[in-house]
Amino acid sequence: MPALAQDLTVTGKVTTADDDTPLPGVSVQIKGTTRGTTTNADGAYRISVPANARLVFSFIGYTSQEIAVNNRSVVNLKLETNSSVLNEVVVVGYGTQSKKTITGAVTSVAGDVIANKPVQSFDQALQGRAAGVNIVTPNGVLNNAPVIRIRGVSSINGSSSPLIVVDGLPINSGDVSAGGFTVNNPLGDINPADIESLEILKDASATAIYGSRAAAGVILITTKKGKEGKAQVSYDGWVGGTQAFRFFKMLDAQQYMDYKNEAARNAGLPNQFFPTLNPDGSVVNTNWYDLIYRTGLSHSHNINVNGGTKDTRYAFSLGYTNQEGMIQKNDFSRLTGRMNISHQLNKAVKLGANMTLANSFNRSPNTGTTGAFSTGGLGRLPLVLAPNLAPRNPDGSYNINRAANAMGLGNNLTGPGGYYNPLPDLDLSKFTSENNHLLGNVFADINLLKGLSFRTSYGIDNTTVEDIDFRNSIHGESGNNGLAVNIYTNIKLWNWQNYFTYNLDFGKNNFTLTAGSEAQKYTINRWGGSRQGLTDPFFTSYQGNFTTNNPPAGNFQSQNGFLSYFARLNYDFDQKYLITLNFRRDGYSAYASGRKYGDFPGGSVGYRISQEDFWKNSALGSIVNEFKLRASWGRVGNVGVGDFASLSLFNSGLYSTVPTFVFAQAGNPDLRWESSTKTDLGIAFGLFGDKITGELTYFNNKVTDLVLPEPQAPSRGIPGNSIATNVGSMVNKGVEFAITSTNIQSGPFKWTTSFNLTTLKNEVLALANNNADILAQTGGLESSNIVRVGESIGSIFAVRTVGVNPANGQRIFVNAKGEQVQYDHSAAPARRWTYVQTGEVAPAITGSDRVVIGAAIPKWYGGLDNTFTYGNLDLGIFLQYSGGNVIYNGTKAGLRDQRPWNNHTDVLNRWQKAGDVTNIPRPVLNDNISNGSATPISENVEKGDFIRARNISLGYNFKNALLRRANISSLRVYAQVQNAFLITNYTGADPEVSTNRNSNIAPGVDRNSTPQARSYTLGASINF
Repeated sequence: MPALAQDLTVTGKVTTADDDTPLPGVSVQIKGTTRGTTTNADGAYRISVPANARLVFSFIGYTSQEIAVNNRSVVNLKLETNSSVLNEVVVVGYGTQSKKTITGAVTSVAGDVIANKPVQSFDQALQGRAAGVNIVTPNGVLNNAPVIRIRGVSSINGSSSPLIVVDGLPINSGDVSAGGFTVNNPLGDINPADIESLEILKDASATAIYGSRAAAGVILITTKKGKEGKAQVSYDGWVGGTQAFRFFKMLDAQQYMDYKNEAARNAGLPNQFFPTLNPDGSVVNTNWYDLIYRTGLSHSHNINVNGGTKDTRYAFSLGYTNQEGMIQKNDFSRLTGRMNISHQLNKAVKLGANMTLANSFNRSPNTGTTGAFSTGGLGRLPLVLAPNLAPRNPDGSYNINRAANAMGLGNNLTGPGGYYNPLPDLDLSKFTSENNHLLGNVFADINLLKGLSFRTSYGIDNTTVEDIDFRNSIHGESGNNGLAVNIYTNIKLWNWQNYFTYNLDFGKNNFTLTAGSEAQKYTINRWGGSRQGLTDPFFTSYQGNFTTNNPPAGNFQSQNGFLSYFARLNYDFDQKYLITLNFRRDGYSAYASGRKYGDFPGGSVGYRISQEDFWKNSALGSIVNEFKLRASWGRVGNVGVGDFASLSLFNSGLYSTVPTFVFAQAGNPDLRWESSTKTDLGIAFGLFGDKITGELTYFNNKVTDLVLPEPQAPSRGIPGNSIATNVGSMVNKGVEFAITSTNIQSGPFKWTTSFNLTTLKNEVLALANNNADILAQTGGLESSNIVRVGESIGSIFAVRTVGVNPANGQRIFVNAKGEQVQYDHSAAPARRWTYVQTGEVAPAITGSDRVVIGAAIPKWYGGLDNTFTYGNLDLGIFLQYSGGNVIYNGTKAGLRDQRPWNNHTDVLNRWQKAGDVTNIPRPVLNDNISNGSATPISENVEKGDFIRARNISLGYNFKNALLRRANISSLRVYAQVQNAFLITNYTGADPEVSTNRNSNIAPGVDRNSTPQARSYTLGASINF
């Protein structure tokens, strides 16, 4: 009988090829079997194998290797890093695709790029990281919902925010707070440390499979999944501080009194402003910034457990962050738990679940975020309150005029009127928004036949929000009355997907077909209560004693639903000739019968010319190893309407005590989808063995059938005198360029660079009412934006000014006829406006004299990331930039307003005598014309170009025997600065601002906004 083969015990050690560091957790598998092991903390392994076995060594981020045992008892191995491993497969809608063969416009961002940044939500760390993606944080208030634009604005009245998909589940996004002054961004419920990768889908080929929700692009988020091998435990945490920078330099008490009294005398009045003394006899000189801003302390902690067997894989995480903002009483905390698990039940069936549970708590005073002109907004108060007034009286009480609900005047004879002392609101009022968020899905994968699989997935996105708005009865937002408003919101979304995937390969032909259906329902229910007349300041909540129960507050309910069918075909021949075809048919409940469904096709072709023999064998091929041509076309949609837009609606109400119905909306049964037709042409390349890789893309996105209110004759009795109609159109076009390079790799030193640039031109093509202009407002008081055919959407719209007349110190305006007129607030009202040339009385400047000054949307933007490593030391410098746009600096108008407000020190350069050349007019008390408060003027329009050091980090990796004896495989300590510096000529607090937040038609306005903060953090990442 032949001798039976006996197993051989093999031992060995696995290390990194670059520095011989032991690699723990490496999978060591006997090829063709389920037998295997993993390396320990020292990188060592031990396994019994047949003498003729082959061992497969694999570890994430490293190139897998297969080694023949050949009767050896010791097999050591050095694994080579492969930075492209994670990028070889790109997540796309309802599947994955090889990066080499993808023909759509897709940008991938690795999760570790954003994991440990001191932000509230992933979008803040994504700024500047991806070509074609422009993200603006509206201001410095924590957890503010971002303004995300992928290749420009995609609607006028609808949403221009991309669809966010987490592990295949489309989720709700946008501010979910419904009351008070607190913001609440549900994207902040996603722990950035849980994200494995983000893919941004931009062209129609990539997005058409999402149909009517893809006009603004799609962001796919993939969370971390379990990997086969011994359980790996990791911890990442940081602690840091946050503070404001770029404060305005305001007048101090003496400067304020001197300047304002001069303005009073120029107005024909006696001095109005006088010093207030402290108990020690010194003059009160209050810097109101000191009472409103602070250095906030923050910390974050994340624990991850990842591992699994051949059949069962798991990833668990627990995260907690507590962040103090730079503004007093502005805080954000989040507690998250995540579970991703999958189990191969048998050869045919795989079951799994991805679940996240989060609790987020947001607290914020009135910062002005929800009202640019709020008299209690903390972005505005330090700019208007007089510095010669003390916040407290000598006895410690608040310096307030309770009867007028205003700041006390001290010894001044007049005051700013209506503006509050911020201390009572900070001390006694409370504004919070807390939510519990369950996000996840369960799925089953079934292998039906060779190459044919079926997936069913059911997901939920459920959020409950409690908004608490308590306003004290001493002073501030509710006067001396006291007010409490509590609002509870319940948002539920369920989504059910069923689809087949068929892979067929024969010869050099490769087909992948995906087809299926999706159903989704969204419901929102909101109710609340309001009470006023607080009986005793002791009470600090809605449950206290009030004299009046108001009508219910915030009551609202709505729902919508989708029913969709989709298909995609990917074909490649020898990974050389590439075709992708997509189709989706969406049905949406908001449209009338016969209009509910829309069809959204998309397709792309690609040609990897570098795979041709003539290319490979040429001198060019030795330099350019990868060169792909691609083109795509398709049509996607945007809902663009309310949940019941096609219906005529009535609201219920009361006429005294009699129930009534009121005509509220005239429906339009012919409403249809807003449509975006997207065309792309691009190339992708790799040089010198992919040491340099990049993409260059031209895009053109024409948006048609935009839903706008079409005016109707008042005699028809239609609410708002308009009916929603598909009449508008516009176009976005531009170029994207992205490149990544390994500049130097020599011994222990390595330098890599990533750079991206996007150019963008937006033009409005058609509007309602024979292309009538649309004027957009800021805070309900100021119109500095216009939507006009032939211009960029939301262009800055202001009266042109040409400086100050050196002869008399009056601001010179240019009227609609091109004539120069000047304004003198000290003159009699009938003679304040005169022609510069003749001195004769001129018609007053009005809103009709405004002209388009420039585009508010950036015309170019991008980022530059440099990473340097030397041995275990690493340094990262990430710069973000943007420009080509203008900003209406409405804050400057307030800083130069001649009402009894404080002013910026630049007013000290005012006109004083004939011949003075300056841009600051002669001060006249209560003049709010010359500075642009009454009507926007070009003097306050500035270029928005900037370069920002978004993040600078320095880290050191410890890997040694001492750590391994403590069962620690690696330790990295790091320090970083977020928002380290800003290079700009913009004189406002920050050129990256959006007072009107997510508005399509009123971008680029800075009105009393709080600036962005600078953060310093120290952190550690430990792998056990």
